Amino acid sequence: MNNHPQIYHGEWWLPAVADYNARMIYLEPEKMMGQEKKYTGTLTYYGDKDTTLELYHVPSDYHSSHYANNNVIWGRDANGHVFTLFNVMMKTKIGFDMAAVDFVVGVVLIGKHVLSVDDILWKRCVVRFDYLNNWLFHETRKYITPTLIDNTYHLDVPMGNKTQLEAVIEDGIQWKLENSIRVAEDVLGISISKNPFLEIEASKPVSLKTMLKQIGEFEQFLSIALYCDQNFESIKLLSKDGEKYCDLFITKDKSVDPSFLSLVKFDLFKDKLPSMLKIWHENFDRIAPISSYLIDSLKKKSRFDVPDFLIIAQALDGYHKRFVNKKDGRDIQKYQEQIEVLLNKFKTVKAIKACKIDPIVLKDSRHKYSHLYPDDEKSQAVEGDDLYWLTEKCKILLTCCILNMLGLTNKDINLCCENSPISQIIDSLPLEI
Repeated sequence: MNNHPQIYHGEWWLPAVADYNARMIYLEPEKMMGQEKKYTGTLTYYGDKDTTLELYHVPSDYHSSHYANNNVIWGRDANGHVFTLFNVMMKTKIGFDMAAVDFVVGVVLIGKHVLSVDDILWKRCVVRFDYLNNWLFHETRKYITPTLIDNTYHLDVPMGNKTQLEAVIEDGIQWKLENSIRVAEDVLGISISKNPFLEIEASKPVSLKTMLKQIGEFEQFLSIALYCDQNFESIKLLSKDGEKYCDLFITKDKSVDPSFLSLVKFDLFKDKLPSMLKIWHENFDRIAPISSYLIDSLKKKSRFDVPDFLIIAQALDGYHKRFVNKKDGRDIQKYQEQIEVLLNKFKTVKAIKACKIDPIVLKDSRHKYSHLYPDDEKSQAVEGDDLYWLTEKCKILLTCCILNMLGLTNKDINLCCENSPISQIIDSLPLEI
């Protein structure tokens, strides 16, 4: 991604604000809106690493505190595009005239000048994901031959968008999965591919902060559904009908290719998905730390280590305390009982049966590597390859917990696990002697 950065040359400035009480007057560089001091510079968006802003020939009488931490900076490039930069942090200190001053930019909005991520402006958000198509359709693009009519080639391509799913996740906010058609030409000919996207619609304007939270929620849900880390490809925002969409740039990781295998199968659970998405939203603040541990653990690593196990072992503890029994408190002796409760809950799930998790082994391993037991205490803790496979089994148990929280029965969870990444893990488990 960073091999082809997007570069914007233009002028950049701190917007004048009506409420001067927000800053000390003698440090305020602008006194009237439209008469701000502007500096030439270059904004560079890499995608998968820090976005940077470089300003040129900044004078020393411009107080350095304005560079240290700005909630917002405005800009305009040579093509007339307007920018709002949020969370701008200076990388180099200045105390005299500098040829250039570098900044790290948290979020870039292209197309509108706004003063805060909390401004209530946005009614619609369109988010594309690299592999949303894999979840919805499980197909690649289709090559076609144009039809010659009246000396003109025509493509038989359906027009317009088709709604695949609608879910009202809270009062006034709806998630939609829409599908458009993308036509492309390459060395093999002309191809048609389905091009799905997430649309977040608000009946009344909401803040950018709210939209970003909603996007993060769906990212995690899609990551669970595809059982691998998924991140947005692009984000567009709309504040009023009839206006042009604004682009939103944020540093992001590249999504993992799911290779067309999914856990939560879209066609199978299409009728249940609106309810599942609503439950996910309502419980997101509680489930997010747990599900994010699981998603992070799914990333391929060059080596396995004890912390990889502890993260999942602790996540199981967290799930039990948040969603099963909040009264357990901090008694470490109850960890084994918690695992037994969870295993019993999923005793009819074939994948859990195949895992054959021993609650004592899991408890002793968690306590040993968390230093809750003295090193010389008798223990059934495992290590090496055995600890690795115990971790993989715990991931499956944690996944079943999350699916259950979404309202799926054990029968549903069995259907999820069939022909899925979990079934591949089960097939890879070492034979027990």
